[in-house]
Amino acid sequence: MRKALEAKERLSNEELLMLKEGVRRHAKDPRPLASDLQLPKESEEYRDALAKQLSEMPYLRSALIGTGYSSHVLYREKGLRWAKPYTAGRRGAQEAYRARTANAYDFNGSDHWGKTKAKIREILLPRANQLLKLASVQRLLDEALQRGERVLVAGDVVFWYEDDGSVGWQIKSVAPSDEKDGTAIWKEGSILSKNHGRIVVLPYIKEDGETVSGHTKNVAGDGPAKPRHPDHFVTLPFRILKSDLMIGLFGELPYE
Repeated sequence: MRKALEAKERLSNEELLMLKEGVRRHAKDPRPLASDLQLPKESEEYRDALAKQLSEMPYLRSALIGTGYSSHVLYREKGLRWAKPYTAGRRGAQEAYRARTANAYDFNGSDHWGKTKAKIREILLPRANQLLKLASVQRLLDEALQRGERVLVAGDVVFWYEDDGSVGWQIKSVAPSDEKDGTAIWKEGSILSKNHGRIVVLPYIKEDGETVSGHTKNVAGDGPAKPRHPDHFVTLPFRILKSDLMIGLFGELPYE
């Protein structure tokens, strides 16, 4: 039960990080005044609520207004023109809620959520690489190295120390599991790396009880990962950091 809750928390913090980074990407976008919005008469009562959401997330293409049975979804038609409200069913409300994040990266809330998040991870990877320049991260990694730790997992970011040559610390990504909701439960264990893939599959247990061993690989579009010589295979334990750590660390990065 504890690990299941940790998996849910990990997923929640990852989505919160994506949302916060999405909002930061649009920090300099103009914010429309409530009076600027072009609304049909059916949407007039939602003018102030919509303007409030757009003041925080000006990129929204759909907005969820209200809660429960009284919630409605408004869709942007073009520019400042919005359509009439639609009563939000469960699916419509979920898609509008996801749009808060998806729209920030020019995706739709109705797109496949797992695939959308995978694309957002790719977009955020260059930002993650900048973390290695932060003094707070360098201190964290120096202390880990002194304890003999080579793999630290924070959300979907992996700090990986490569002994081979002069590489040192580098950023890899946690591979999303093939579980439907992405909340597979990680288990204790190690990662056997036979290649230099940039994706780390942590050992986890599927819903049917099958255990997936930890390993490294590349994503499909990258081609095969460069193999290690058998003498250089490495088996490394990993330590999971607080799942909300990345939210604070990303917040320290300047945005160009």
